[in-house]
Amino acid sequence: MDRSVKSKPFTLNKGQRLIAISDIHGSLGLLRQLLAKVRYVPVEDVLVLAGDLIEKGPQSLATLRYIMELSAHPNVHVLMGNCDFVCKNIWNRYNLQFLHQMLLQRQASILHEMAAALQVTIDAHTDMEALCTLLHQHYARELSWVDTLPQVVYDDAHIFAHAGIMNEQDFGSDFREVMTYPHFLLHAPEFHRWVIVGHMPVSEYCHDIARFHPLVDERRHIISIDGGNGVKHAGQLNALILQDEMISWRSVDELPLCHAARDVDPANHDPLFITWRESAIRILHKGASADYCEHLASGRKLWIDHAFIHEGKDHQLCADDFTSYQMPLCRGERVYLVRRYARFSLIKKAGILGWCRNADLCP
Repeated sequence: MDRSVKSKPFTLNKGQRLIAISDIHGSLGLLRQLLAKVRYVPVEDVLVLAGDLIEKGPQSLATLRYIMELSAHPNVHVLMGNCDFVCKNIWNRYNLQFLHQMLLQRQASILHEMAAALQVTIDAHTDMEALCTLLHQHYARELSWVDTLPQVVYDDAHIFAHAGIMNEQDFGSDFREVMTYPHFLLHAPEFHRWVIVGHMPVSEYCHDIARFHPLVDERRHIISIDGGNGVKHAGQLNALILQDEMISWRSVDELPLCHAARDVDPANHDPLFITWRESAIRILHKGASADYCEHLASGRKLWIDHAFIHEGKDHQLCADDFTSYQMPLCRGERVYLVRRYARFSLIKKAGILGWCRNADLCP
């Protein structure tokens, strides 16, 4: 297989809007809702869909077909993400043993959807070569379309990749680099052009307060836009909007709407958010519903609800996505319920994650 990075130029005219969305993950309803929210006009706007179109969500096949329809317009540019690569695996009969193991663990896959529509179940006994032949016969249009997607699109002022780039000249030597670059914002240098990526949820770059809106690094010319849709309980689907020198965004999610029942002004002393990368903890004292723990990366000690504590790799206890931030509230303002617990609720307001008392919320 040719592993070189495939790139494609695009044209953006002065005054024209560019709308970029990444990490849709088979969320067709949210994608339609977001395009309506930004008032997307195909004949006027440039639309970039920056990879991970499918997988991990409820409607991967329908989402892919909808995006294929959108891409018939010349102003729409679609990138391949690492999750989309499952179609390339099947189309090229590539790395099928690995793909088989992944499908046994991931039920929310376009390949399960395709097989189920043909009354076929993918299980431990599935002949992957035979599955490839079957899916080629019935889904050649969809599989071949994904197979031809570029990993990078660019113009004189912008570079779009799913996860990151190695440089501004040829972007990288292997497509895996641009589709799976881990924690791009932690390692990337300064760029001349704006580099816009998804792949890693924005909240993974937060250590005090978890935020899900796009993260703009003006010094390095990098924008990270993955709002965690499909992989974070508080995740959202973001649309970055670029128009000349202006940067803005809109977002949608599926969280239920609530309202603040009263004004709340909590005292937040040095809040902590625990990311995937630095999730390791040590329990110091066990409690009835929460344990007093040490967060190993920071050395901070805090109470963590049992719902967040789990066993990770090598039996290490972890507590990823836990926050100690208490949400300020103004009576009547809109907030979104992430999860309700015995006395407290985890909520999101203006793209920020935090806690409030259940009594502070009303429908």
